[in-house]
Amino acid sequence: MAFHDLTSDKSAPKNCKELFGLGSKFIPTPKKPTGKALLGKTYSRFDRDFRLKVHFAGECSSDDEADHKSKLYVKSKWTPSDQQTPSWVITRVNRFFRKLEEIFKRTNATTNLNPLQQELLDALPSDPTYLFPEADKGLGPCAVKFIQYIEDVLVHLCNEEIYERLTEEDALLHTDVLHAEVIDWLNTYENLIGKHAYNFIKNHVNANLDSPLGQFYVLYKIHKGINDDGKWPTRPVSSDVTSLPHALGKWITEALIPLQKIQPSYFKDSFELKTILDTLEFQPNALPFTADAHSMYTNMKTEPALASIGDYIRNNTSMGDTKKEALIEAMKI
Repeated sequence: MAFHDLTSDKSAPKNCKELFGLGSKFIPTPKKPTGKALLGKTYSRFDRDFRLKVHFAGECSSDDEADHKSKLYVKSKWTPSDQQTPSWVITRVNRFFRKLEEIFKRTNATTNLNPLQQELLDALPSDPTYLFPEADKGLGPCAVKFIQYIEDVLVHLCNEEIYERLTEEDALLHTDVLHAEVIDWLNTYENLIGKHAYNFIKNHVNANLDSPLGQFYVLYKIHKGINDDGKWPTRPVSSDVTSLPHALGKWITEALIPLQKIQPSYFKDSFELKTILDTLEFQPNALPFTADAHSMYTNMKTEPALASIGDYIRNNTSMGDTKKEALIEAMKI
């Protein structure tokens, strides 16, 4: 079981390893299995999905042909009505769920936790003393004290060479400017990026206006070992999933994929890398090695980097000039 007690006095609650060692993907069995009453939501989703598959079978618009591989779209809530759906679809779905209702009985489920694990799981949400963040490299959950985690986060955020502290007023002013820049970019390149990407970005921006900032957290580098000062090294993570420019960043990622694939250093995944490495022949006195960069992204000079990347994109012949400028302007935002 992978669990790491990183508290200085090894004071993590008893049985933590038995519980958190099950992994972050472990799901406790509900006390009651799915019964007839809970089939309603499943029925609605299944019925809608089935109707949509039948309704649009064999159809594909020109916009869909251009965007069918893209994940940038707003999920529709529209459902074909009974009049728009063949009667055999409605009959089959109703018959299928009637049979399911006969199978699903509301009984007590068998738990997949022992009593000690269940007791700890029930107690931890009301205990503010400990946090259980993930270790870096997927090495499992850790136990740290709340104040310890705050101190480890501040090690990064108090580094004035990398981070700048803003007042709440300044931060909100920056988000207002950012929002205006994204909307202006959308209006300028609406026809170029297509309606699906346009709606996806605009919907995401509007949905995050009330809480426009990203999230900051750390992962513990237990594979590096403890520092001389007795503290564990951490990897800072600035997540922008809930921030204003996140959706624009996803469009940039998709736009860069064709350029990524033509790079000499590109390989699809670790399996392809292994295939490449298996074909290499080394001299008896050769020594393969790997290298890493320390704080690579925070040490990059933003303006020179954007200028160099912009020059590379403009000189590339596989992309239209208008899309090149749209991509470059999006990266600047």
